[in-house]
Amino acid sequence: MRNVIAFLNMKGGVCKTTLCKEIGFYLAEKRAKRILIIDVDPQANCTQSFLERYDIINSELINKDINLPSIQKIFSPGAGRLDEPKIEEIILKLSDNLHIVPGELRTIFMERETAGGAAEQRLYNFIDEYNIKGEYDYVLIDCPPTYSFYTITALLASDLYLIPVTPDAYSLLGVDLLQQVIERLKSNYRVNFQNHPLDNLGIIFTKIPKKPGSGIRNNIEQIMEAYEDKEMPFFQNQYLKAGKIPTSKLSTFISDRQDESLKNNIEVISEEFMNKVGEYNE
Repeated sequence: MRNVIAFLNMKGGVCKTTLCKEIGFYLAEKRAKRILIIDVDPQANCTQSFLERYDIINSELINKDINLPSIQKIFSPGAGRLDEPKIEEIILKLSDNLHIVPGELRTIFMERETAGGAAEQRLYNFIDEYNIKGEYDYVLIDCPPTYSFYTITALLASDLYLIPVTPDAYSLLGVDLLQQVIERLKSNYRVNFQNHPLDNLGIIFTKIPKKPGSGIRNNIEQIMEAYEDKEMPFFQNQYLKAGKIPTSKLSTFISDRQDESLKNNIEVISEEFMNKVGEYNE
């Protein structure tokens, strides 16, 4: 099974985390798929959203000393500890179908503590040793918008990657930089990818108004034309721009809104996501 998918872009503010959590939530709650979210973004917004949503922790408790499962246990099992951490120290069960490897909420696991070839392999090793790909239908990894240890370790563990893109003047730069990162990674870690290929699931355009103007439509066309010769895959569906709710919190998901068009939007995107991943597993 090729079912580990990284959500990333070298440009922030493109709905990367939003798509990761919304697709994961939809597939788990509406399609009864077994989903594992892995949050390697030091900002841990994806983690906070789910912990608040499932009433595990609220924003007032974020900085208090609460012993939750954490991705930190994969990279830093504990000073003087010889045995590997137990699975329940790493994976938090939010519901029967939706589980998460939480990002570190209280302290950021610093690159200087983890950087190095062995550390970069630990997420891949964790997925392999615990048969994560066999236990879940989809494993979604939320990555930071930077080329860093976190991005490298996520991509080394992934089978596919999805690129959210806002159709603005800087989009091409972000996608080009990401493609450079991927090519450099494949070159530097060619042994890793010989039996474990990493493929592009596609670009999905985000923050699209329900009635996009000519400027946005032109930008989308230009971006697609720019990659026409490079066989860049694109999602047919686009993620709509969602208006802010005055009382909106991180725990607010699309299913909580009264906007049926948004609910339908994430549904068709999630279905296309499953179809695209399925094509790599035929």
